[in-house]
Amino acid sequence: MKEWKRIAYLPLALLIFFTISTSAYGDLYWESEMVSGGVPAGFPSNLPKQMIDQFNKTETIKHYLTPYAYRTDTNDSIMIIKHDTMTMYHINVKDKTYTKINMTTFLDNESGKGMAEEMKVTPTNETKKIVGYMCKKYNMTMMGSNNEFWISKDVKGYKEYTAFGKKMEKMFEKNPMLRKLGMAGKWDGFPVQTVMKVMGITSTTTLKTIEGKALSKDLFEIPKGYKMLDLKVPHH
Repeated sequence: MKEWKRIAYLPLALLIFFTISTSAYGDLYWESEMVSGGVPAGFPSNLPKQMIDQFNKTETIKHYLTPYAYRTDTNDSIMIIKHDTMTMYHINVKDKTYTKINMTTFLDNESGKGMAEEMKVTPTNETKKIVGYMCKKYNMTMMGSNNEFWISKDVKGYKEYTAFGKKMEKMFEKNPMLRKLGMAGKWDGFPVQTVMKVMGITSTTTLKTIEGKALSKDLFEIPKGYKMLDLKVPHH
């Protein structure tokens, strides 16, 4: 059940990834704060406090980006995406297990095409300052959810991270879902804040710190002693 919950969030996670990665060349590290609240769709509203606390929390997200890979760390999991092979690894730190997904294969089916057709990104004229950056709002609808992306050109160094975009565009050409997601990379700026509403949970993620620095390749490898789980993804 846990694995399928992660799959449900995959399209939105990928959208953030492509927004960043298509504007990036070089090594980049940033931290953001994610505040989540709500009750998952279909769950009763009178859940025990211990369960509600799992969905209503604040945590720091750490991001590592290089021209060849991307990694995010949360309190209990790690996600690694290797650009050249379009392979995603989801690592469960507590259980010392991980799953492996070929993103091209996963999204190159009827479900992926359906998601691509439903996805729509709309720029607005709305602007506001968020944590010191002047941002422009983009609305994104997908799979019945309405989401906000607040993009800024004021984030230091974002213009230096543009060369990687052309490489990623070639990788998206034959896959409708990836091609549609890749459009996010054309947004002129860096995502300072995102507001996502998925399955009854609202998550607001805000940039806190960002810096360019050399990152070790070891960050993008599976830790020793971790066991791979077989994740079967159905095709419709």
